[in-house]
Amino acid sequence: MSTELYPFTGDEQQSMTFTPVLDGSVYDCQIKWNIAAQRWYLNISDNSGSRLLTTPLIESTTNSGINLIAGIFSETVMYWRGSNGQIEVTS
Repeated sequence: MSTELYPFTGDEQQSMTFTPVLDGSVYDCQIKWNIAAQRWYLNISDNSGSRLLTTPLIESTTNSGINLIAGIFSETVMYWRGSNGQIEVTS
């Protein structure tokens, strides 16, 4: 298993993009602020631009986690560790 870290501290004026490997394939991820909901959302698209997932970004603690991509990807987990400003992807 390997873990990739993507820095995310949250700038409401600018979305964040990154391209992690999820279940063996590269996907496009974007985190955007939704002003109406007053929260961050994670969008995941494949290489053709088809959106696979939009989910609220839920912060995990240092010792346990809420897998943001559960039910969509089976071999990879993704956590937002807000305490250290990281998106953590383990596959």
